[in-house]
Amino acid sequence: KETPFGTANIGDAVTNINTFAREWRCNWSQDDGKQSLTECQKVLDDIIAPALKEVHGLHSVQRVVCGECQQFKVIVKLSLDAFGDWAAMNFHPEEQVVESLQNIAGVSKIECQTYTIMPVTGPGK
Repeated sequence: KETPFGTANIGDAVTNINTFAREWRCNWSQDDGKQSLTECQKVLDDIIAPALKEVHGLHSVQRVVCGECQQFKVIVKLSLDAFGDWAAMNFHPEEQVVESLQNIAGVSKIECQTYTIMPVTGPGK
C-alpha cells in the first residue's frame, strides 16, 4: 500500500506537522501479578494490531508501558491526509478497544486523545 505524505502549518510558517496520532491509554494495577497489564497487551495483540493492519496511511503503532505511573498507551500514527478518513470511521477499532479495557479488572482512567506528532531528528524528518 502506498503511504501518502504531506505537511501543514499550525499557527505559523515555522511549526510544521506531517502526521497525526491517536492515543488510547489507561492505568493498570499491580494486583494479581499485574494481570491487568497482561490483559491490556491482549487487547493490543488481539484487537488493535489486526484491525489496523490495512488502514491506509498508517505510519506506525507503538506501545508505551510506564511501570512507575502504571500507564499503558497505544499510539497510532497516520499521515495528515489519511487521518481524516480514519477519524470518519470513528477511529476503528476505538469503540471495541475502550469497551475491552473497561472490562478488565484493575484498569482505570481510560482516555483517548488526538495530537500531532513529528520527528525532530532521524527518519521521517
